[in-house]
Amino acid sequence: MLLLIAFSVSGCKGFGTPDYTLTVILEDGCTGTPEAGIYKMDELEQLDYEYFPPEEGIEIEVLINTSSRSRSGSLVMYNNVTLTVRIIDVRGSWNFSYTLNDGTDAEMIITFSGSSPFAGTFTDSRGYNGTWMVESNSFTMTYTDWADYVFTGTLSSMTGSYVGEGVSLGWTASRID
Repeated sequence: MLLLIAFSVSGCKGFGTPDYTLTVILEDGCTGTPEAGIYKMDELEQLDYEYFPPEEGIEIEVLINTSSRSRSGSLVMYNNVTLTVRIIDVRGSWNFSYTLNDGTDAEMIITFSGSSPFAGTFTDSRGYNGTWMVESNSFTMTYTDWADYVFTGTLSSMTGSYVGEGVSLGWTASRID
């Protein structure tokens, strides 16, 4: 009788433990550790990170692969990781979902433009437009031609409330591009 025993040693140190690649990308003058570069990491190695904006009053986001994380923390390596640090910049197109006065939900596409990540103009998919401004983690969008509507919220989550024509309801947005 022949007895075969098979077992995996891939998770044991010294028996071919895979290395993973950590790619760190720092954009727009952001600083912190680990610095920008490509690193080889051991399986299950813990990495502490902490990042800072280029100047006070600017909000940054840390993306681990495509998931948003806090500005400091730790991660455990169990696959290849791209860690990107960048200024939160609303310029581009967003899908805005908002609640109407009658309780139904509506959507529109809003495209933000401007010469800096702190202020500019916008146009929505219905043809209305206005101005927007970012101050620290606060976001404000004011229509110039849709009654007196003003959307305010949190930049890092792109959620908030809006007021106009005596209505105060909620909104949320997700980046399209």
